[in-house]
Amino acid sequence: MAWQPLNNSAILSQINNVSATQIIFKHSPRCGISSMALRRFEKSSLYGREDCEFWLLNVLEHRSISNTLASEFNVRHESPQVMVFEAKNLVYHASHSYIDTDEIVRILKK
Repeated sequence: MAWQPLNNSAILSQINNVSATQIIFKHSPRCGISSMALRRFEKSSLYGREDCEFWLLNVLEHRSISNTLASEFNVRHESPQVMVFEAKNLVYHASHSYIDTDEIVRILKK
């Protein structure tokens, strides 16, 4: 399973119009904490689930997309940060060491 790059604001409307679970990982490649969180996420049982689509947002290259997400969903921009959308609704978001893939799995089973 490979990340789909979230590198165009038009993709946001695509994400919002799909009923499948969408997971966005906001990542700063220059940040060691972000890289560690990304590796930990990729090793989790959540990553690669076939019922989810996984998007990787490089916040250094596409900060405007991150700002749009923050504005539309009233979530402060942070990196690393995970946002989970189910049926077009934000059902989970967390940043840094608060990113909990086990919690996301629990939420998705509801």
